[in-house]
Amino acid sequence: MPDVNEQSDRTQISLKKIFLLVGVGALPVGVLTLFIQVSPSCGCSDGSRATIGSFTRAQQAYFLEQSAFAESYRSLGLGDGDAPPATTRYRYTVEMSKDRSFIYATPTKELPTDFFGLGLMKKGRSSLVGAVAYDQKNKFTVSIMCRSLKDTLEQPPKPVFNEDKFTCPIGFKTME
Repeated sequence: MPDVNEQSDRTQISLKKIFLLVGVGALPVGVLTLFIQVSPSCGCSDGSRATIGSFTRAQQAYFLEQSAFAESYRSLGLGDGDAPPATTRYRYTVEMSKDRSFIYATPTKELPTDFFGLGLMKKGRSSLVGAVAYDQKNKFTVSIMCRSLKDTLEQPPKPVFNEDKFTCPIGFKTME
């Protein structure tokens, strides 16, 4: 008849080996999860597109009523300041004149992209620019919104107005 103590010793040794293997195996997996990259846009909304869209539509509506663009952000009725309020991701700047207006969304900082958000890896954000102008020839307003192709912390350049339409600066694409 087998000894009960001998079998229980074998079971304890086997459990120790299993715990040791799991512990040693889990350590590298745990460290590797720190370096899993997650998109900065994952799980967080970005209001920059809506802010620029609101600005361009407000300028177009103002032009329909006044036959000129608003020369201050406050006169558009979108806010109390000289530009939209800064967010944790973007700061906004506006340039306004009687015939053209520009709004810039410049990223404020790089965002952590590691799985736990510890900042081990960071990624910048795209900058955006919106523009509105009046086309004298065709008698209507023209607008555009552009996003940088590369992540940056720099203010974007102005879109170029060619006769009756805007084109995005080099390194930018048009947003619909």
